[in-house]
Amino acid sequence: MAFTPVVYFISMTYLRENTPIEDNVDDDKLTPFIIQAQTTYLQEVLGATFYDHLKDGVKNNTLNPDETSLMRNYIQPMVAQYAFYLAMPFVAFKATNKSISKESSENSTPVDLSELKYLRNAVLDTAEFYKRRLIVFLLNYNYLFPTYASPAAKDNMPKSAQSYFTGIHIPSYGGQYPLGTWLEPYGLTNPCNGCGGFVNGSY
Repeated sequence: MAFTPVVYFISMTYLRENTPIEDNVDDDKLTPFIIQAQTTYLQEVLGATFYDHLKDGVKNNTLNPDETSLMRNYIQPMVAQYAFYLAMPFVAFKATNKSISKESSENSTPVDLSELKYLRNAVLDTAEFYKRRLIVFLLNYNYLFPTYASPAAKDNMPKSAQSYFTGIHIPSYGGQYPLGTWLEPYGLTNPCNGCGGFVNGSY
């Protein structure tokens, strides 16, 4: 049975050049997190159809100029930051057939849990900035990317315009004045599309 080769949207060199990851971190510890960043956060933005289209373009070297620009200026910075965010808790650990063990060095002191949480939140803020930037660009220039604007009828993962999630969800309700919903990146959006309330941040 033939398997499709893994397509990486960023190289290991790109990841190291755009994050504080040191050269002494083994590549095999980082590559899974590049794939995770692509298949979760990025695919959520692009939708499965456009995501697969770009993967094929990278693999076959068939990206058009607009797609190449999208990749270099928007997608790669976002993937790098999310890969770093995902990798941070695990770079000091290794999984063996006996246990999960923590590596240490005589010349360094591992951060404690509170420090790690603070650092991860800082990295996540940067990653979400690039995610929002990508979404706004795609919404404003969707006509440049037909596969994004008009994906397959049954998309395995539909694209999303949500940039941030605070952990709080306020459901909308019916009635004469339905509750507006804050939808990143354009702000308040009327859930019933034109029956009053807010649309893209205005009345």
